[in-house]
Amino acid sequence: MSKMVYQKIIQENSFENMKKKSTGLVGVRVDINSPLSIDEFEGKEYKRVVKSPRLDVCADTILRITKMGYVPIIFAHQGRWTKDGPDESCISLKSHADMLDGMLYNINIHFQDDPILKLSEYDFLGLGPGDAIVLENTRMQMIPNVGSMESKVDEGRKVFNKVFDSILDYYIIDAFPTSHRTNTTMAPIFDHTPVMFGPEFINEFNEISKIRKRLYSAQPIMFGFGGAKFDKLDNMKIILERKNVIAFFGGIPAQLLLRAQGYSLGEKNNEFLDNRGVDVAKELLKTMKEGADCYLPIDFTVKIGETGRTIRTLSIADTSKYSDGFILDIGEHTVDYFINDVILSFLSTQGGYILNNHNGKREFEWLFVQAGPYGKVDEYGLNTLPFIARLLKKDLNITILGGDSAAYMRTSGFGDAINLILSGGAALSYLANGKIKCIDDNPTFSKYFSKK
Repeated sequence: MSKMVYQKIIQENSFENMKKKSTGLVGVRVDINSPLSIDEFEGKEYKRVVKSPRLDVCADTILRITKMGYVPIIFAHQGRWTKDGPDESCISLKSHADMLDGMLYNINIHFQDDPILKLSEYDFLGLGPGDAIVLENTRMQMIPNVGSMESKVDEGRKVFNKVFDSILDYYIIDAFPTSHRTNTTMAPIFDHTPVMFGPEFINEFNEISKIRKRLYSAQPIMFGFGGAKFDKLDNMKIILERKNVIAFFGGIPAQLLLRAQGYSLGEKNNEFLDNRGVDVAKELLKTMKEGADCYLPIDFTVKIGETGRTIRTLSIADTSKYSDGFILDIGEHTVDYFINDVILSFLSTQGGYILNNHNGKREFEWLFVQAGPYGKVDEYGLNTLPFIARLLKKDLNITILGGDSAAYMRTSGFGDAINLILSGGAALSYLANGKIKCIDDNPTFSKYFSKK
């Protein structure tokens, strides 16, 4: 799909164009899926959300909608829905609402824990500008005798329309991180309620579009692929077909590629990795021979033993010797190798000078795909943080795309020194395919795609 079509759709249906007021209520689909803190006490497990940049973004959106004179009704998810039901991170959004209430001291954040599909206009009486409501986790909403409201899209859209079409003045999609999926709350169909796009959706689309433009030009672009997910390799393959890409790897992608090359990473790591994408990684290796200029780690930071109290930097050969070792991050020598022999070495060449921008800083795009350290500075990210810090000292402009990884970088003290895009898998999907499924699969916008 043409980027210009998406721009037209988003511009013409921007939240800034909202004018009508009947109920004064505006539905806002956000992404506040955040890392969790899990504690145990007297044999019971307690989970609460950890403050993340996604909550900051949501707070900003609530403020903007409130200042326009509307009451935001927040639709969001936490965790994933699997074939076996909700995963372990699928919890109530009450702690998210409490967090937002503390962040927005001048706005009353209410939490509505009744099932979404049982709500009516009477549940929203008495609200006005200065109020906002966080509804219960959309991933926990079930349609009787049907299944999950989010995944059963056809039936979900019907009941969602029935409940909210008469309640809302507008429905805003402000969750670009989940735009690569078609589900009920990301691609709803209403009879009368206009579907709009929020400030964060617009901002992230514009930022990612800039990177995509460079990716599909003749200019060189650098990517670092890391992360804890196994479902991004197909999109990664499309990007690595580009000969203007310089890529280096950490996290699960690096480990899978090494396994695909026949390396042993130790019994525990091998068991974890096998059947989680090694076959796709073998296809990726073929692409790497013909396309991008690619580099893999030479050592890892490894946690050894059941207690995990021993953490060592080991070469790939030494990693294979520990049956109870578990890889946490790239190693110290890999950091030096990536910085000195890959990044700075390239930037010193004639081709590297093309990366200079108008401010005199060299542009360096760092794509960190869904890394999941969950705020554990003592474990995951042991060498990733020093890696980013050393790059910043070289006057490089760094863009971090990811989910928990992006949140991790912002909360680890880098602040505004890095450009942050929270879109994770959606960013990679759009970079690779140029598709935004929540728009493509929503008949609301079909008029933009019709042939004349």
